[in-house]
Amino acid sequence: MQGLVPRGAVPGAWPTVLLLALLARPSAAIAGLGWLLTGRRVRGWNELCLAAAAHHNAYRWWIARAEPAILSRYTRNTSPAAFRVDAVILGAASNPVAAAATRDSLRAAFGAEMAIWVAADALAGCRTLPVNDTPAAVAVELRAADRGQWILPIEAGDLVATQLGGLLVERLDDAPDLLYWDEDRRVDAGHRADPWVKPDWDPRLFGARDGLTGSCLIRLARGDGQTGAGQDTGWPQFLYDSARQTGIAPRHLSLILTHRAVEPRRIAAPAPVLRAVSVSVIVPTRDRADLLEVCLAGLAETQFPGDRDIIIVDNGSIEARTIALFQKLGQTGEARIVACGGPFNFAALANAGVQAARGDLVCLLNNDIEVRDRWWLARMAAYAVEPDVGAVGARLLFPDGSIQHAGVALGVGDAAGHVEKGVVPEGADNSPWYAIDRTVSAATGACLVVSREKYLAVGGMDSAAFAVDFNDVDLCLRLAEHSWKTVYCASAVLVHHESKSRGRRRTGPDRARFERELANLRARWHTDRIVDPYHSPLFRRQVERCLLAF
Repeated sequence: MQGLVPRGAVPGAWPTVLLLALLARPSAAIAGLGWLLTGRRVRGWNELCLAAAAHHNAYRWWIARAEPAILSRYTRNTSPAAFRVDAVILGAASNPVAAAATRDSLRAAFGAEMAIWVAADALAGCRTLPVNDTPAAVAVELRAADRGQWILPIEAGDLVATQLGGLLVERLDDAPDLLYWDEDRRVDAGHRADPWVKPDWDPRLFGARDGLTGSCLIRLARGDGQTGAGQDTGWPQFLYDSARQTGIAPRHLSLILTHRAVEPRRIAAPAPVLRAVSVSVIVPTRDRADLLEVCLAGLAETQFPGDRDIIIVDNGSIEARTIALFQKLGQTGEARIVACGGPFNFAALANAGVQAARGDLVCLLNNDIEVRDRWWLARMAAYAVEPDVGAVGARLLFPDGSIQHAGVALGVGDAAGHVEKGVVPEGADNSPWYAIDRTVSAATGACLVVSREKYLAVGGMDSAAFAVDFNDVDLCLRLAEHSWKTVYCASAVLVHHESKSRGRRRTGPDRARFERELANLRARWHTDRIVDPYHSPLFRRQVERCLLAF
């Protein structure tokens, strides 16, 4: 198996992946091995890892086999008493038993010298807050007591890893005002489950889901300096506001060091507001009038408060039904037809459409997109008009309801991949990867909204280097070079009948073309070694699903 083991895996871990895969889904495991042995490394590991993740004890195996090795890379033999940190156990008065467990966990991690504060009559080994445990009351009390440099606010019942204090010692001297880490949840009999492996700081994500309470340290000077109404909003909102006001992004420690008693709370983040704006929807196509008719019917039902026009970029259609449709659209004024012949080149088709566009925004839309949410375009446009935003992507579903696109992560397969592809959303899911608006490194061009001015400012899509694949990724990364970020809009939901109009060819000239474009991506953006800040180094690079690496 030498040469087949993925780079970045814990040494000797591949037998664990294979064993879990064979136990959970034997046929998929055998298929994965077959792909590996025939040289299809990415596809083979994708099959094996998905099969292993289906095992009901996969996370417990990761905790036992992989986590100790990861922690050992960061742990130092330094006493946590080398710095001063106070903890505040929130909700101790209403749940003293849970608070006692949290206290014991903190003592094990930070030692007996740690000052632990509670707003309760008496919890052995803790100091009492005279008023309550709101941010304002804690700041006043710790200022009066001339206490330590850092505060760790944590809910009663939450536990921390015993290594936490030692891990933080050497990371605070030059740290910004807030440092946070990853977390999971304690379920049956205290077993750990539901890991939330976080990205680097993203105000959009953390403004919607509490990822700081219980899993962060905030510098006392920062907490001390906040006064007034901001401290009456509760700890999740206070920590988020404090992180945004520092001017320096909080530091992220990619280790699972807090074990929550309950799932993180959603925060009522304000929705972006759409200003008066116009948009040109650009639909590249070649024949397949059946798909185009469905796409156009959805656009007719789409609600958008500004001016809107539709541009069909025709890549040499010849079928009678398609020609008749074009004539009808031209006669009714429903759409303009722009001819762009030659071999299929999505980037060139998109660029031709943008050149013909009149709108302030352009929306690239595949002809195999089915609209099911009338307000999708307005929601995406509200982000696209923000000064620091470049491209905006949508949540795209396969016809069976599973995730096709929820943002693009760099480095997957040493290239780029669709985050959580194939996952089936469950009801009112709180997943931070596909159910919440967030910043991403790139988004698919199958449905992409961007300012026309910004699109042209970076030269549009590179039709020479990326005719078919990775042109959207390259565009987003060039927008990022101008400090224009890419946003994934989870509330804009559409169905993508992926590549129905072209098929999924990977043979002969098409295979050679793909390999050239993949080589161009790696040469330009180093995706064979990059660590995506909006993904996680703990995730396996061989799969699009957010799976922990053994």
